Amino acid sequence: MIGEVVLFPGELEKWYTNKHDFIYIKSDGAVEVRFNRIKIELNKETPGLFQCSQGSFSIQNISTHPVTLRAIKFTCGIKMQKDFFSTDFEQAPFVSLLTGEAFDEVYCSHIIKVLEHLKKPQQLQNSRDRIDSRLIQLNRYIRKNYNTPISLQDLADYVGVHPTYLSNTYSKVFKISPILFLNQLRMKAAKELLIDPKLAIKEIAELVGYNSASQFSLIFKRFHSKTPSQFRKDTLKSIY
Repeated sequence: MIGEVVLFPGELEKWYTNKHDFIYIKSDGAVEVRFNRIKIELNKETPGLFQCSQGSFSIQNISTHPVTLRAIKFTCGIKMQKDFFSTDFEQAPFVSLLTGEAFDEVYCSHIIKVLEHLKKPQQLQNSRDRIDSRLIQLNRYIRKNYNTPISLQDLADYVGVHPTYLSNTYSKVFKISPILFLNQLRMKAAKELLIDPKLAIKEIAELVGYNSASQFSLIFKRFHSKTPSQFRKDTLKSIY
């Protein structure tokens, strides 16, 4: 089942799941998904895939403008851990469905492979205590090195686990994905640097850890609904 809904700022929507239901959610703005005392933030850059306990969960628009949610709800016998949630997975088969391509056995097969791949890291659950003890260290690592090029794979290698397992575990502990946290730190630093008119956009991009000015500008606009140049112009105008 494919659905679409528009949420206005602050508006909250309740959805329901049955046993074995999975839901893929893609939003063009910042929303907060809440279920069983867990809060996960999604945005245009970060879709989510989850299977929560049978019952209701809520999605709230936490941005300052209307957002459009597009979701795929389907039933599959693959059983994940309780209240499974992931923001790091192969999106291709889901995106193909949302863009209107026919749902056939190929896409079914691809989605099953995605779920099976996500299930494998959960076999490491026995070492969860050991891994969780490194999450604070990893959080400090991100804070210290956000201004250097870092990928989810780099973070996973740092603690010695699978990227998907890291993303799921980190999100449960800190209520935010490691990549979203990384980008938040970079955006905060970028806003401060943009006040200095002597710094070029490309230079600021490098100073906060992005490989290119285009990548930096794209992510900055997703966070602040304006380009770095527009933000600089508006900020300097208000100051002077």
